[in-house]
Amino acid sequence: MAGVKLQDVAAKVGVSLATASLALSGKGRVSPDMRARVRAAAAALGYTARIVPRGRVAAAAGNVAILRFEDRDYEWSFIRPILSELEQNLLAKGYAPVSVPVGLKMPPERVRDMIRSTRSRAVFAVHYGNGRLFEELEAEGIRLVVVNNSSYQDRFYSVCVDDFQGAYEGALYLIGLGHRAIAFVEYERPDQPGVIADRFVGFRKALDENRLPFSAEQRISIRFMDEARLAKKLGTLFARAERPTAIFSHDDYLGMFVISALKDLGLGVPEDVSLIAPGDVLDYAIPRTPQITTMRINTALLGRTAASLMLDRLNNERKDVHVLKVKEQLVRRSTCRKVEQEGTGGRG
Repeated sequence: MAGVKLQDVAAKVGVSLATASLALSGKGRVSPDMRARVRAAAAALGYTARIVPRGRVAAAAGNVAILRFEDRDYEWSFIRPILSELEQNLLAKGYAPVSVPVGLKMPPERVRDMIRSTRSRAVFAVHYGNGRLFEELEAEGIRLVVVNNSSYQDRFYSVCVDDFQGAYEGALYLIGLGHRAIAFVEYERPDQPGVIADRFVGFRKALDENRLPFSAEQRISIRFMDEARLAKKLGTLFARAERPTAIFSHDDYLGMFVISALKDLGLGVPEDVSLIAPGDVLDYAIPRTPQITTMRINTALLGRTAASLMLDRLNNERKDVHVLKVKEQLVRRSTCRKVEQEGTGGRG
């Protein structure tokens, strides 16, 4: 089949670009079963590996480690375009991407040893963050770019999302639909306090500019994913005489649980309550996925931008820290409706 690329083979098997490359080349730690699956997919698609002249093999630019979280399965559809763009751009420039799965509770010393074992010249930290480890890597001459974690932008090269802007514009969208009582629902993210602060402050700025009241009861914070506490707090909030007509959720994954909790309270979305959430972390191609209006994060652009920044670091000696931010874009789906009158009770 003409035009078949390595990423097509990786997508068919459901593996990363790096794994597909290693499986076809016969190198790396890839299980026999996985190697067979990748090769079968390549044969079925008609993929022919590009032959690299022997002289160019010796000129390989080196390994680049990609740290990625494995704690939250639901984030895979969100993170996959980032990883794909990183891998494609690195391979195109002769670098070898090496995937390093990490966990939130993994000791940083172990993460450091895993990075060193890859003999990498550079590291992408996708979501993951540890300031002391990052300082050690930079001190050793290992280039670092932090991806989608704004907590370190004052110290390290970072490519992240403008969460403040996204929350601000998302809240303005609800206000433009006539909503005047808007609740804010979030979960605790001890690994990324920056995103929590930025989204809430952006949300509040939109309300404050429009002189809309906001009480402590309208902000619901829960542990990840404490569904029982979410249901209890929403029940208390919507039992009030002046209840919200809209909710801003931390992300659309949490928004899915908000919809379920509201349904148990006898409230429909958007008939009784409108809902908006940043992220686009859900797979909206699945028929049963709630079609939540979101502030979309272009994860492919995140990956391309991070790769470009890293390649610049590897080829140029720079001392000033660069931080690049990707703007969130409104995607209208079916969870928001315009209210016909101002007020705070029931339907508009």
